[in-house]
Parts: sequence; C-alpha cells; structure tokens
Amino acid sequence: MLSDQSVFVYGTLKPGGHYWPQFCEGKVSDVVPAKIRGELYDLHVGYPGVFLRGDGWIQGTVLTFPRTRDFAQLDVLEGFEPRRTAEENEYLRLRVDCFSPEGEPLGQVWAYEMTEATFQRFSGMRIEDGHWPID
Repeated sequence: MLSDQSVFVYGTLKPGGHYWPQFCEGKVSDVVPAKIRGELYDLHVGYPGVFLRGDGWIQGTVLTFPRTRDFAQLDVLEGFEPRRTAEENEYLRLRVDCFSPEGEPLGQVWAYEMTEATFQRFSGMRIEDGHWPID
C-alpha cells in the first residue's frame, strides 16, 4: 500500500542492489514492481541517475517505509537536504506519478532526480530501455 513514505527506486536501492541490505532489508513493509516516466542515465560511478522528463519509462520498484527514520536515511544516501538549494544537492526528492509494469496508475510516490550539476559532473549516458543495471 502506497504511503507518504513510499519511494520509487531504480538503481542500487532495488532488491539485490548494492545499498539494499544497509538501507532497505528488514525496513520496508511493501516492495512493488513499478515504472515512472523519465530518462535513466548510467553515471559510470556504480549508480544511475534520472531526469523526470520525457515520455520514456524507467523500470524500478516502489518501497514503502513504515518508520520515518528509515525513510529519512534515503535523503542522506542521495545527498538531499530539504533546506539546501537545488544547486547544493546531489539529488532532489520529488513526487511523481507511478505505474504498474502493465501501465496501471498506482498513485504518487517520491523519486530522486539528479541535479543538472550531478549530471554534468559525471557525464552520464542515457540507458534507452530504462533498466538498471544494464543487461
């Protein structure tokens, strides 16, 4: 069930991803395959970034965190501090429309979008099929 602490993840926080054991395992109440509109990029540093624009699909998972402290740790990992300006953050946490893999609306969830400065720093390459890791 989606909540105010549901987040769409598309990279290292997905089940089986590098950060899943530390940040998600045993801390989420729901794990739902999903997709959102946008563009996925390989940043060549072991994790991807997205821009929430365009009509492409990004494949991922919606995670729901019952405890606020666990949810808040994602902001730390993603380099997002709500009181900083967009330019001072590595990623921004934004609300997005989310869909099932079949395209049925699931509602709004949080997602982390890289800033333009982050993109420029890593010279990302677009992943056309919207799947991370690259198969």
